[in-house]
Amino acid sequence: MSTRYRLEAATPDDDPALRALLRENAMGTRFRIAFEREPDFFAPSRVQGEFHQIGTARDTATNAVIGLGTRAVSNGFLNGQPAPVGYLGDLRVSSARRGGTLLARGYRLLREWHADRRAPLYTTVIFGDNATALTTIAAGRADLPRYHDCGAVHCPGVLLRRRKPAIDAGCEILRGTEALFPEILACLNRNNARRQFAPQHRAEFFAPGGRWRDFRVSDFHVARRDGSVIGVVGKWDQRAFKQTRIVGYGGALRWLSATPLRRAFGLPRTGECLPFFHACFIAIDDDDGPVFRALLRRLYNDAVGDGCTYFILGLHERDPLRAALDDYRLMPFHARLFCVTYPDGEALHRSLDDRVPHLEPALL
Repeated sequence: MSTRYRLEAATPDDDPALRALLRENAMGTRFRIAFEREPDFFAPSRVQGEFHQIGTARDTATNAVIGLGTRAVSNGFLNGQPAPVGYLGDLRVSSARRGGTLLARGYRLLREWHADRRAPLYTTVIFGDNATALTTIAAGRADLPRYHDCGAVHCPGVLLRRRKPAIDAGCEILRGTEALFPEILACLNRNNARRQFAPQHRAEFFAPGGRWRDFRVSDFHVARRDGSVIGVVGKWDQRAFKQTRIVGYGGALRWLSATPLRRAFGLPRTGECLPFFHACFIAIDDDDGPVFRALLRRLYNDAVGDGCTYFILGLHERDPLRAALDDYRLMPFHARLFCVTYPDGEALHRSLDDRVPHLEPALL
């Protein structure tokens, strides 16, 4: 087997190979999941970051693409101030090529890209049951950037069953409109500034053809009190350009998925895509729990019967809004959030205050 690889930026001609690499390299153990990008690998890249780079590893003997990784940069909030924040994701290596020096060489390419100084630091997530990644790239090896553990992000699947009673939080709940949009945007950014790493939104992201592909202003559920917007939650169905396929189950789920109880727990058959949408762009003034519960309940009830089995959202383990999830049947899932730094980003990392971190799963 060849041990010689060429690392370089991906080109549009690599699209079929990159999509195949995602399909054929599932992640996780309890759930074996393939995160796919059909029919175009490159189409979702702008969602990940306004600036993005896709690196490939190619076997020089066969010219086959056997590895990939993504670096993306967008404006977010650090200590309450707008700042460029990087994201590292989509790390995949063909199962037959893992080990050796390929990973270290990939990080050398990342170091070269980092020299453009577009972002002082990066975020990334690692599945909570991905022991290999947690003991290699996140273990502080000298030849890799530093991975600072920022805690768990809970990303449960909320099972959509039957409608539940509405929740009264002393506010009106309505759908987003163009007339409300300036207030929606202001609500998003003032609340994201209270979270570490959260994205900074701009109006053009929500325009037709904008960065938030297939998301419309009417996809917002909006809480309003005394004529002012005090909270929002979005509903984003991304299945037209990103899919999550169940490749297999591990542990007790392997048994459960083979019984009639599978349907009661909303478990797709092996090989099927998970029918879900993202509950995203969560912004609640003063972390008002009743307002969030009322918004989430309206989103839940509106989604029952629309063809999805779940919706998925992401909240950090320290986020006070997590308590609202106790109202629902969940398929638990979590990942570890890391802040990744090179030496030039260490001082900034040390200066980060104790704001609750936030990473938006819909943007990964």
